[in-house]
Amino acid sequence: MDVSTTQFEQISASITNAAIFLGEKIRTVHLELSRSIASEKVIQESAQKLYPALCEIEGLTEDERYCALSKITDHPTQMLIFFSLHSSVRLEW
Repeated sequence: MDVSTTQFEQISASITNAAIFLGEKIRTVHLELSRSIASEKVIQESAQKLYPALCEIEGLTEDERYCALSKITDHPTQMLIFFSLHSSVRLEW
């Protein structure tokens, strides 16, 4: 076997390894991006339901609804917590 064939095989193996590595990284990024998009969709859907849900809470004034709306939407986790609560305790929260 001459030197050029060995060098070619080494280069070929390096390119193959790099392609495999990049493929794995692309898959990882794809999964993370998919999760992020799904999470963002849940947050957007919750935001759209928030004002009607606040309107269903007896005892809240219109000003209190808007205040709660602005505070809750600033913190997506708070919005998810709000929707996880039973409707009878949302006013207290």
